[in-house]
Amino acid sequence: MSNYSIAIATFYPGEIINKCLETLPDDKEILIIDNGDDKQLRENLTKFSKNIKYYNIGDVGISKSLNYAISKSSNNFIFITQPDVVISSSSINNLIKASEKYEDFGILSPLTFDNSVYSQYDHYGLRISKDGKALKGLDNVTIYEPEGDICVEAINSTALLVKKDVINKVGKWDENIYTYLEDIDLSLRLRVAGYQIIKVADSKANHLGFSSHEKKNHKKHDVLRNWHFCWSSIYFKKKHTSRINFLIFYFNTFQKYFFKSIIHLILFNKKKFNKNFVRLRACLSFILFKESSFRKIIKK
Repeated sequence: MSNYSIAIATFYPGEIINKCLETLPDDKEILIIDNGDDKQLRENLTKFSKNIKYYNIGDVGISKSLNYAISKSSNNFIFITQPDVVISSSSINNLIKASEKYEDFGILSPLTFDNSVYSQYDHYGLRISKDGKALKGLDNVTIYEPEGDICVEAINSTALLVKKDVINKVGKWDENIYTYLEDIDLSLRLRVAGYQIIKVADSKANHLGFSSHEKKNHKKHDVLRNWHFCWSSIYFKKKHTSRINFLIFYFNTFQKYFFKSIIHLILFNKKKFNKNFVRLRACLSFILFKESSFRKIIKK
């Protein structure tokens, strides 16, 4: 069986990462890519007798973090996961075994469960044209837990096994994306290059759900999620559709959040105003050619 490394990108995960690390194998290289300057994380890591390599690379976002992990990995096979995901060594080993069966894979991924319930976000529908353009947006296609392995169109980055040489061949993760849809973008490019994306039925990961950061930071992260998902959605549309489709999408998105912001301001609905105004700011930031780095902006 091939050897592999494990990569986890973090941003102040708190103690939730301990649950993740507890089930990971002791003898595998574990790369922790810290986007913060997290003293608690460093202290937590000392509690584990595992082959952990810690890198504090600054607040660079998920795409750059994963590319950095790829560059530092000692192995061609790399299992990527998140601080709030619990997966057993046997499930990772089953992904490695599946790699011998599916030689042309781009991504092998366990079935994903949200707090032990099969996730509706386990995989997505993303129909693409022959020239590699996305014809439709994302469709949640998960209904029933599959009984066997299935080939899917796109997955999120909750947990996945990749090969370094394949990721390098397709251009790595798109570092223009700070977070959100970087996984869908990679899925699309892998498929265009002729690689398969497969969910492996005898491998399972439990996602604890929006727990990859401390509870005290939930409100701030909710703002970040709204800004970055909006920005990344616009970027993805521009990158993977025709110019006219992008312009229509951008105009509709801008118009929607502009009018919603005004309406909720008039109605004194602070919560909904803040949510829509943050998304409107993302639209403005994109068109002004600012990079996707809102987390840096609000930290200043």
